[in-house]
Amino acid sequence: MVNWKAYWAKKKQLENPQEKQKIVKEIGSGVKGEYLNCFYCKKVVAEELIAKSANKKICCENCYDPNDPDQKEEQEEDLNVEIEPAEEKTQWKNFININTSGSEKDKQKAIEINSEELNKQIEIPKELNIVDCPPDVNPNKDWFRIQFKNFWRLFHNDSEWTFIIHDRGTCKSKNDAILILYEIVMFDDYEGSFIMRNWEEPTRQTKEYFKKIIKNFSEVIYIGERKVKSKEQWELLWLSTYKGVSFKKKVSDKSGELRCHFFSLFDPDQARTLIDKPIRTVIFDECIPTRNQIKENKGWKIDEPGKYMEVMKSLGRGTRPKKIFTGNPNDSFYECWMLKEHFKEELKKLSKWYWKNRPNNLNAWLEWAWIKELKKGNKTIQLQKIATTKEDFDNYEEGNWDNFFEKAEDLKIVEHKNGAIPQYIFNNCFAYIAKENYFYFIRQDSKEVSTRDRQAFKNLPELYVNDEQRRKSRQLAKWDRRGDKGVVFQQSLLRYYETNLLFFADTFAKKVMEEYIGKRKTTE
Repeated sequence: MVNWKAYWAKKKQLENPQEKQKIVKEIGSGVKGEYLNCFYCKKVVAEELIAKSANKKICCENCYDPNDPDQKEEQEEDLNVEIEPAEEKTQWKNFININTSGSEKDKQKAIEINSEELNKQIEIPKELNIVDCPPDVNPNKDWFRIQFKNFWRLFHNDSEWTFIIHDRGTCKSKNDAILILYEIVMFDDYEGSFIMRNWEEPTRQTKEYFKKIIKNFSEVIYIGERKVKSKEQWELLWLSTYKGVSFKKKVSDKSGELRCHFFSLFDPDQARTLIDKPIRTVIFDECIPTRNQIKENKGWKIDEPGKYMEVMKSLGRGTRPKKIFTGNPNDSFYECWMLKEHFKEELKKLSKWYWKNRPNNLNAWLEWAWIKELKKGNKTIQLQKIATTKEDFDNYEEGNWDNFFEKAEDLKIVEHKNGAIPQYIFNNCFAYIAKENYFYFIRQDSKEVSTRDRQAFKNLPELYVNDEQRRKSRQLAKWDRRGDKGVVFQQSLLRYYETNLLFFADTFAKKVMEEYIGKRKTTE
């Protein structure tokens, strides 16, 4: 470590070449070159003004802070958690390998995390007074504390993104808010952000909701030394003008510092004008990027991917903030590309576990509670089935996890197989006939389609049922299926569908083809 007392004393003598060499030797940069980039602020700084933090990151004098959690050694945790010795690390995490799809050399195997065991290692900060959960919310009086610990772990890991699925009515928004407020109070340089898909609609409700939580946090949840209110004590304030939570170091401060920002996904200009340093944590509320249909009111909007990238660029300022996505189990995990792309095999296993253990009546269902957490590299998903009262969801049939864990055979989802014979193109999908003598559709840009097949597709015919499809087609061979021919074609597909001869290799093909033959389930 650097002897900073000696360093600052000699800093003024840098003009002297001999003293300069002594200082460079003393700070021990160990890096060749006259100028280096600070890992944190990215500024180019002379080598003699560079030091190394405890985690061996190069930093300048302005960024160096031995108390900064990000500059501590990797084994250190700023969570008030008692860390066990390194040789017991694997036992402490109690990891269970549930991946069966890759080789033993695969470094990206997913692990199922025992949340209960991890939570035992977390002590709720003494400054907080997490109240007992009322019986009408959950019979377990420690339920609020359990939820706080779950979110505490997720907010303090090193994941690039975390995807959290809850039942309805589990107070996830309140837990998010409590953690954000606590970090605002505890860390001087903390800034967080809530991104909302449709900000203008819930603005008034969000304001009143957070004002209540701020009041409850300041007067009930947070104890510290706030038993007697004083003008010298900190205070949290909702700022209507800038839509966010401000931290006042003293009650006498006029407005304090804006620490938690609320932005609309479709107005990234707000982030560019209000953010002047990187945001550490970004929570996405009602704007989970899992939809794959372009519609004005449902699914993706045409400009949504671009807006998402713009707002993340403005919030990150050259860094990668932690991204927290929260949602409900309304759709199958096959519909959620973020989950399917990284955890497909693991979720298929969990699906089998779910249907094997799922209670068959409502009372048993309410008593059934579990938390499953999977981690792969810098990606984490957490599934929480913790609703235990009828009031936790409006409709039991729609509020359970059946949709999320819907079986592949019920969805008519199959694997794309080499050796299947391509037949034609329709609705931006390739039609195949499998060796087992059934048909299936797969989207044209699917990564699972081989290069050899794509070469063969140049000579495939494309079917069209209207003039627009004919104009858009680039195939040399085009088959007309307008009018009566289209009715016959549609009825034949429907017959194959109902006799289990028609399947799909991805959810995009499933949606467009089910809509065409009139078998698409809607939840609208």
